[in-house]
Amino acid sequence: MFPTSLRDYTKDVSLNAGDMIIDSVSGQIGLLLEYNRRISITSDDVYFWNVKWSNNDHTQKPEEVINPIWIEEEGLKLSILVGFYNLHTC
Repeated sequence: MFPTSLRDYTKDVSLNAGDMIIDSVSGQIGLLLEYNRRISITSDDVYFWNVKWSNNDHTQKPEEVINPIWIEEEGLKLSILVGFYNLHTC
């Protein structure tokens, strides 16, 4: 069976702690630190990655932080597939 949407390709993207992502717009470099499962009442379990960004200063105001510290895994994979983030695996 052929994939019918971009979501079908997310299963081919493998993420691991220590992998780097680079934001293709801002040039920020993010390091995937930890994988976290959260339970959702309305859907299946949701998985998040804790990302340490190259210039993510915790003294900044929240509106000044460009990239999120926690990124939902499915959204991260889609962002990699469309080229918003470039993935570099270890």
